[in-house]
Amino acid sequence: MGNYKGEPLVVVRHLREVDDAGVTHFEGIFTGSWFEDAESRDLLKLEGNIRPDWQTGKMGAKTKRKVERWVEELLANNAVMGNLSVRLDPSSAEYEVERDEDGDYTLTLWSGAFDTGVDSQSRITAILRAARNDLGTFRGDTKFATRIWIADDELAARVGSDYNTRGDKVNDTAAKFAYQDNAEKRLARALLSGSAHLGIDNIEVLKNTVSASSSKLVAFNTLTQAMESYWHGDPVNPAEEALQAKFLVDFWDALVDIRREFGRLGKTERQSLRGASMAGTALSIHGVIAVADAVYQQGLDAAKVLAPLAEPVYQNGEALDYFSYDNPVWTKLGALVPSTDSSGVEKLTLRMSFQTRKSVANELLRRVGVVGED
Repeated sequence: MGNYKGEPLVVVRHLREVDDAGVTHFEGIFTGSWFEDAESRDLLKLEGNIRPDWQTGKMGAKTKRKVERWVEELLANNAVMGNLSVRLDPSSAEYEVERDEDGDYTLTLWSGAFDTGVDSQSRITAILRAARNDLGTFRGDTKFATRIWIADDELAARVGSDYNTRGDKVNDTAAKFAYQDNAEKRLARALLSGSAHLGIDNIEVLKNTVSASSSKLVAFNTLTQAMESYWHGDPVNPAEEALQAKFLVDFWDALVDIRREFGRLGKTERQSLRGASMAGTALSIHGVIAVADAVYQQGLDAAKVLAPLAEPVYQNGEALDYFSYDNPVWTKLGALVPSTDSSGVEKLTLRMSFQTRKSVANELLRRVGVVGED
């Protein structure tokens, strides 16, 4: 490991030995202040991570949102960070590890630096930003379980790849159903639980999509996305949340009275609607939540507002159900697009995108004659 000269760059104490990827590494407890000091002294370099965002030096929107959320939680001192990792490359660093009589290890670094070549660059970035935030509420003595990977570039790439590709993360529906971190998600959960027309037997709570053979309406993730996009109630306390939840349950009663597709249906009936009606699709859920918000904000009578959703439209003198795929408004909006199945049969399929969700929401608001918030 080389000839050591002068004072060590850093001494890390109270480490424990672990075996992983066929070699030995070390784990310990590092504070937020340790990370901030080490990075400011170039003893910790944010480099080498395999994620494209960090290789290019430009955070994409998803990574930026993730880091910003961690910063907010760190400033509130309630973040969920898990185990962090830093990497020490034995081919370029000079160090020694000694064991004391208690079985702990001390790592002394004489040259080189730790980096994020294995994992954790997003979380460490958030720690650094929280530590340097002018608000000053982040506690520098916050303790983080941290592994020091002793790994050359080849091993670091292997471990980083396995970290990011092996195993599936919990999908959004399951995660959001288990825990709701904002009012809109909590209201979605309250609506699901409080409505006789919904419930876990009519809303998928384990997967992000509903099976084509299922009788369920939509996935819980769809309901939470619609609430986050179109509900502007902004409750400031539990009492207001409870009032808004009751309104949503009552609104859903009125909706199902007029359009039973948004309630409970048998498997055969639900399957017959898929590919034929917009009613009960994920796009339509965004639309009815937009309508619910307008009704709530303007103090309107939900039953009267929703009535036009049951009225027919006319095409070449022929009466069509408003939500029917044959209603040309849906193709004009781009919510339905022509496609060809594996048998060569042409059909219309739903196009799920931010633009089509917004277009369908605006169309339902237009249909019932109210104006919603952008």
